[in-house]
Amino acid sequence: MIGFAIETFVATTLLMLLVLALRGPVRKAFGPHMAYALWLLPVARLILPPLPEGWREQAAAPVAAASDIVAVYFVEPLGAAPAAGAEGSFGLWMVLLLLWALGAAAFLVYHLVSHSRYTANLLRRARVDRTVAQGKVRVIETDAAHGPLAFGIFRKYVAFPRDFSERYDEQERDLALAHELGHHVRGDLIANWIALIVLALHWFNPVAWKAFRAFRADQEMACDALVLAGRAQALRHAYGRAIVKSAHGGAVSAACHLHTINEVKGRLRMLSKTRQFSPARAATGLIGIGALSVAALGFTASGTSAAETLKTRVETVTGVSLGQEVPAPPAPPEAAEAPEAPEAPEAPEMAEGPHKIERHVYRYSADDKKDGKQVRRMVIVRADGSKDEIDMPDVDKIRASIPEIRDGKCGKGDGKPTVENRAEGGKKIMIICTDRIEMAAADAERMAMRHKAMGMDSARMGLRMARRSIEDETNMTADERAKALKGIDEAMAELEKQRDKD
Repeated sequence: MIGFAIETFVATTLLMLLVLALRGPVRKAFGPHMAYALWLLPVARLILPPLPEGWREQAAAPVAAASDIVAVYFVEPLGAAPAAGAEGSFGLWMVLLLLWALGAAAFLVYHLVSHSRYTANLLRRARVDRTVAQGKVRVIETDAAHGPLAFGIFRKYVAFPRDFSERYDEQERDLALAHELGHHVRGDLIANWIALIVLALHWFNPVAWKAFRAFRADQEMACDALVLAGRAQALRHAYGRAIVKSAHGGAVSAACHLHTINEVKGRLRMLSKTRQFSPARAATGLIGIGALSVAALGFTASGTSAAETLKTRVETVTGVSLGQEVPAPPAPPEAAEAPEAPEAPEAPEMAEGPHKIERHVYRYSADDKKDGKQVRRMVIVRADGSKDEIDMPDVDKIRASIPEIRDGKCGKGDGKPTVENRAEGGKKIMIICTDRIEMAAADAERMAMRHKAMGMDSARMGLRMARRSIEDETNMTADERAKALKGIDEAMAELEKQRDKD
């Protein structure tokens, strides 16, 4: 079970990296909808069960045969030693499993509570309340909203800020409403909760966090393409203004659709490059993505040769067999089989104790051992003179097979694992390298700060480009230009304020 879980986590991470690499080219070739559809791959792999035995590669057969041969050689002399070693590794896995489960549960509880509190605050401070889409969606205006957003799965809402009518003209208001309704129509809010569950399972994985942000960006661009499909080209300018005015400092609920400043650059670039795709091209993209999905899921499915190779590498790094089931503690040797109960007429004879068993445990020097080492053996002698001899497992060997876990400094990592396996005096030692873990955490923090700074710089550059584009636009009236520039200036001021806070 542990091996299957690790295979699943690593396989979904590889598929996230694959989607991160392909989303840009797929968007350019087949449109934002196809790029957004790629994110089904990691979710599908997460729920994919292991392949049936009959479907697995024949290459796995020699591996199974080899393990059978090893079992024949080692079952009799080592007895309970593998179980004891596995029990020690099981304790380590239980600690890691507990940490992972606590992190995933805390992540989900935090987002459930924060989302519930945020949406309740939106509704409590709502002023205008009306319905659209044949009464299926309620539209509210509230000062708790910084920009247009959609929320609610069973009860659907679209929220706008209180100054929505003053800041947005009629065209911009219609396009903003169409965008948020598009999220409800496409089921994006359900997709967001599924993505949050996947992220909760991968809370320790930096690739999953990057993938989640890219997934949300692709979702917004796919919704933009849906809104603009079939509309006049001139509306793109009004839609771009609405996007800029909707930008704000950061997200407040990961399950809602918010328009952060970091998204503005990519969405404005998409507006300038989006073109119509023919049905033939769309069909080609759909077939290509379907073939890619089948190949990727088949390649990473548990039970394939690739998955077996991956499991072998993990076992090499950790020194723990992932395929074995958790063994029960070694049981004491069983006594000789009890005699069958006598017939009723013979019951008095049982009182004489003809089957009484005397047990004697002693040490002696084995005649068949060249090294002369003593072997602990239990001898069971029955009243009729028959006896059984059972070799007891060597306690020292059992103790030597259990790795000792330490923490300490292992020296500069340079990409080396944070866990090292050594042998000292014939005993296995597993060292958790605290200095490498600290270095990795510090590197990750520095990388996050650099990425944040780069994101802020990119957002400022995108806003400047948008401002120059609007200044050079000849099809806009002076009033429209002034409103758009004012919205960009407000977004830039808010961005600078956010940078000063950091």
